[in-house]
Amino acid sequence: MPRYLYLLRHAESSEKLPGQPDKERELTSRGIREAILVGTYLYKENISFDTVLCSVAERAKSTANLMADAMKLKTENIVVEEALYEASTRTFFQFISQLNDDFQKVLCVGHNPAISYLAESLTKAEIGDMPPCGLAIIKFNIVSWKDVSQGSGELQNYVNPQLLSE
Repeated sequence: MPRYLYLLRHAESSEKLPGQPDKERELTSRGIREAILVGTYLYKENISFDTVLCSVAERAKSTANLMADAMKLKTENIVVEEALYEASTRTFFQFISQLNDDFQKVLCVGHNPAISYLAESLTKAEIGDMPPCGLAIIKFNIVSWKDVSQGSGELQNYVNPQLLSE
């Protein structure tokens, strides 16, 4: 049974204000529009997620919630993880390998550079620096999420929100 991992960089966020913790940065109006746009795209493609893993940062949580609303998903499927805030690709690999094998489609909402590095590591595709709200869709022909390894995925699609709005 194929499994799909959707790797999403959070939508555009505001610059950090003096004294403001980085985790509290919020989405810009453009970021809000793009999160809704990508969520609407996925909804029109009849895509749903078994779970959503999300960084604890406000901008990542807002992105995940806006997309879930646009996709008509239950927000209780969003699992906020502290470790995904400054996660390395190794941390992401650990989370992925521990996913419930009943899950077929999983969304991870994170930050660059890790999210871009992870997409390239899993697929061996040249993705570069994913833009805010950029989405890599990766297919795995594996029995268990434990079988995910470097180069084991195939890049199915790459969604740039700027191209969706044109």
